[in-house]
Amino acid sequence: MRAGCRHGEPRIGIETFVDDEGGYTSVATAVALLVSISLVFAVASVEWTVARSGDVQPVADACAMAGQNTVAAYYTVAQVLDACVLSMGLTGMAVMGVGLVTAAIPGAQAVSARAVAMGSDILEARHTFAHNVASGLSKLERAIPYAIVANSASCVVANSAGDLGYAGVAIPFPMSSQSDFSSMDALVNTGEVSGDTERLQDATRRSEEAKERADAARERAWRADCVDEPSCLRSRAISLAGLADYENPYALSPESWNFGMPITRSRAYYLQRYISEAPQAEDIESITDSIARSAFYEYALGEANSAWYFEEPDGHVSINIPHLARNSNEMRGTWLYDDGRWPCSEEEAGRTLHSTWACPGATGPDAGTDSVASVDSGAVRLCDVCRMDVVDLGKVASITTSSTSGYEHYWQIIVEAAQDYERARNEQADAEREMRQVAEEGKNAFQRALDQLGVPRPRICPPGAWGCVSVVVRGGGTTVPSELTDAFLTGSELPAGAAVSAAALAPDDATNGNDILSHFLDGIGANNAGTTVLGDVTGLWGRLLVAYGNRYQDLGDFVESFFGGWAACLEGRWGHGSGKRSYG
Repeated sequence: MRAGCRHGEPRIGIETFVDDEGGYTSVATAVALLVSISLVFAVASVEWTVARSGDVQPVADACAMAGQNTVAAYYTVAQVLDACVLSMGLTGMAVMGVGLVTAAIPGAQAVSARAVAMGSDILEARHTFAHNVASGLSKLERAIPYAIVANSASCVVANSAGDLGYAGVAIPFPMSSQSDFSSMDALVNTGEVSGDTERLQDATRRSEEAKERADAARERAWRADCVDEPSCLRSRAISLAGLADYENPYALSPESWNFGMPITRSRAYYLQRYISEAPQAEDIESITDSIARSAFYEYALGEANSAWYFEEPDGHVSINIPHLARNSNEMRGTWLYDDGRWPCSEEEAGRTLHSTWACPGATGPDAGTDSVASVDSGAVRLCDVCRMDVVDLGKVASITTSSTSGYEHYWQIIVEAAQDYERARNEQADAEREMRQVAEEGKNAFQRALDQLGVPRPRICPPGAWGCVSVVVRGGGTTVPSELTDAFLTGSELPAGAAVSAAALAPDDATNGNDILSHFLDGIGANNAGTTVLGDVTGLWGRLLVAYGNRYQDLGDFVESFFGGWAACLEGRWGHGSGKRSYG
């Protein structure tokens, strides 16, 4: 059925689109093409509108990240500065520790003083630097919110193009700083460490001086005992008493020698001389000389038997090597002077003392015995024949002491050296005991100073530490491009839109070992070998600085190992055996 048409108007029927043979007409083809093109451009317009509408979200994301990048930059600055403060403190304490250790090393007092001074200067610089850092970071954090707003807003503006405009800003959370820098500029008191170092240096100097005197005295005694210059105690013992090697010990060096050797040697020597003493002739003068020598050997053997030599575990020594009388005057101070062993006879001139009953001058009856002291006091007469008195006793000692061929000559050198050695070794032991005491006090003072550095690290919580939230809006009125669609579609505008986004900082494990601290002051960590203790301070700081960023625990491990090495050094320097050597 066809629709009715007015007379004269064109009529459109099915034949307009389908011909008599059932095929499509040109009109049908044209209409189909027109509808298809309209649909294509309509879809393109919708796609453009949707795409442009969604672009506000990436802009909001970029806005939030731009604001958070400001916080990240601040974190980098704050952590680098905190690393500098911490590593400077540890470096200063490590250098002062080196000064404390080297104070106990003989000959290193100059290095010790320089190390302590340098460590103190580093810690002073660290305190000033930390104070300025804390003040500067506090002021910088007050400006962070404005920097976040400015940086995020500029990022939004940069994303605008043509008539497609955006406006927005990032808001930091928290809005204000919640950081705490009070622990950063903690003052480290190094006065105790410096004072203990000076005391340790003084005790070390005294110990070394005493050791030098003790070594010199021991070498002097060793030479008198074992080195022929032109002779020695050992050689004279062989020549005069024929002592065997087991009674006559020998040492190749002062280090293998001790004062017990001459004591052992002299006991055997004087016993042998006393036993083997005999007159060299039958006249009364020779007999008297022999009797005087025998008496002297008896006296010297008693003195040698009373001698002793002890070495204590703490380094103190006790030596008693008696001084033997060297002449008649010194003989008057011995027990032999007052010993009433000499026979007396009652002569016409009075009671007379003799060297022996075989003396031709002993013609009267027996009058007992008396001492040579009685001759000096006039209680008895001096025999005109044997003339036995203190001079005879002193003559034996005088001859052997004054001559380099005499045994007592070398004994006297050893006696004097033993006195010097005992005095010096005890002074050395006292100084080393003081060193141990001061070292322990210094270790405690050092630990207290280190504890002042061991306060919690600053709490860094600037504005934006928890993240930044951005809000971005797109203005309306943007016309959809119509260059290709005007012939098919009516014009349209992109509506206004908005988007919200947020960003927060998170650790990046990929940068471990390759962060900003690894590149900060590259020359510090590179120049750390082939230098002296003091010259390596910069390298030490570089290693500590880099360790802060990628191995924070290594800082504590380094300090712990440093103290372990320090304690081992002191123990090795002052350790003593637990035993006690004695000769007596």
